[in-house]
Amino acid sequence: MAENRKVVEPHGCIVCGRVYEILVVYTPAGELLDCTPLTPGGRVIPDARRPLVACDRHPESQVQAALEHHYPGAAQDEDEEKD
Repeated sequence: MAENRKVVEPHGCIVCGRVYEILVVYTPAGELLDCTPLTPGGRVIPDARRPLVACDRHPESQVQAALEHHYPGAAQDEDEEKD
């Protein structure tokens, strides 16, 4: 039986690009299971497909604007999946 794979990956803040180390857990099939920032000042942005991080200092409105800029239509895709 294969075990989940744990990896420390560098990821940039979705808003400003500041780099954070994130502990990411992948299933044996390579799907994202969970992640958590290891570098202080970062927070995980929930996304089922990819590990995303933002600085604690950025308001939610800036994070949402950056998500729409980098992943246009992603919010619509998530709404369709819920239906």
